[in-house]
Amino acid sequence: MMSEETGQKNNNKANCTALAEHTNGLTKPSALVTKPGASKKLVIKNFKDRPKLSDNYTQDTWKKLQEAVGAIQNSTSIKYNLEELYQAVENLCSYKVSATLYKQLRQVCEDHVKAQIHQFREYPFELSLRVLV
Repeated sequence: MMSEETGQKNNNKANCTALAEHTNGLTKPSALVTKPGASKKLVIKNFKDRPKLSDNYTQDTWKKLQEAVGAIQNSTSIKYNLEELYQAVENLCSYKVSATLYKQLRQVCEDHVKAQIHQFREYPFELSLRVLV
């Protein structure tokens, strides 16, 4: 019985040694072999070259954003996912297009407000003149 236990321990040790030699296609041993309590380092490296946006990405993204803002202003449903719109704005800002994007969004909002003010300015003024006469 003692020899069976010793045989199992030696067999387990042999399996662990085999795992330590196997690298899973990486340069470091498998995670199964690391010592308990040992810490691992995770290294995150930046891209060597920044990924490039396609030529029409800015125009296509602006069209999506303009449609979404218009839908919000007119209380209609937005046909794009909010996460997709957020990611598009984040991408444009990371490529230094934020100033242009701000100007465009501001202009859309100003145009909407002007249209609404114009509509409300005419109606009550005409109505109040009729009441007075």
